[in-house]
Amino acid sequence: MEMMKSEDAKFRDETVWQVNNLQKQIQSILASSSGSNAQDSNNRVLKVHLWDDSTLPNGYREKKLYSVEGFATHPRTTLVDSPEDADLIVWVSVRGVLEKEIPPANYKNVVLLDYADGCIAHQKRGELKHMIGYFKRSFVSRDSNSVYKGNCTADDVIGGVLPFAYSGLEALVNKDVHKERKTLITNVLRTENHHNKVRARVVHWTKSFIEQHGLENKSVIGDVGDGYSASDFDSTYLALLADSKIIVTCNPFNWEGDFRLWEALLSGALVMVDQMAIPNWMPHPFVHKKHLVFFDTRNQTEFNSLLEYYVKHEDEARQIGEAGYNFVLEHHMAKDRVSYILDNIESRLVLD
Repeated sequence: MEMMKSEDAKFRDETVWQVNNLQKQIQSILASSSGSNAQDSNNRVLKVHLWDDSTLPNGYREKKLYSVEGFATHPRTTLVDSPEDADLIVWVSVRGVLEKEIPPANYKNVVLLDYADGCIAHQKRGELKHMIGYFKRSFVSRDSNSVYKGNCTADDVIGGVLPFAYSGLEALVNKDVHKERKTLITNVLRTENHHNKVRARVVHWTKSFIEQHGLENKSVIGDVGDGYSASDFDSTYLALLADSKIIVTCNPFNWEGDFRLWEALLSGALVMVDQMAIPNWMPHPFVHKKHLVFFDTRNQTEFNSLLEYYVKHEDEARQIGEAGYNFVLEHHMAKDRVSYILDNIESRLVLD
């Protein structure tokens, strides 16, 4: 138990240090701006082109849902069809078929949104002649128990690689968040493949808890629906989330960032998720037991205690679930990620 406390303290200390370091880095980037250029970019609507790197349907959600909604709905950006007409070119990459990716090599004001899994920096970043921002979803590495190890960055990137996260989308919003819910506990994590080995552990914990408390007829364990990352969101799956009181989810063990967290939060259920670092580095970080509940993937006793508490205190669970839902709507939608991008690249924009 003392070792667990020591590991938890180390995790918190490392997270605080990384947050402070990143804030200093961001402030340094912003301080390097020329006054006239920053003023110009702040006072105009930027024309944004979403670069087609020829690899659809790989990255369909990132390219056709997240990015389109974010830049189309943000008050300071508008989408244009041609890169020749753009003030800013956004290259959304998932590196699903790396050898086929065509980067916007010869254009100015390029932002790379790297949604790929894993810690390696984009292998084709060096082909970009004027990259003014590199944002990476899978920004941290984790050990075999999903515990934070360090950041994924690259020394050759001017300004450094910055952390990025998925967000809420209008397509995920439960429009009837106050309705009566029938499913007490939901855990629909997939367990096959090596990167899901900690998820498999959490599924086992959840299933064991449900069986020990005789909650089988009130709970759902296992994959539901047929949605996947190159498709729209599955309606059967979203309907189950909207009917759930408590949703248990978990990231892949060796990286952070998946769709499931945001799908769950916008259902309005209480969300239990493994400890994460990246949300602490986004504007408006989540607060444990206020917007969601974090658990330690090494500690089944803590997990069971948390789950039992909220099963017994459904009103409190509902209050946290709705607080998390509203917090995402207010601070973590696709347009909010665009604000984060613009705040960090504005000083580097070269405008005519």
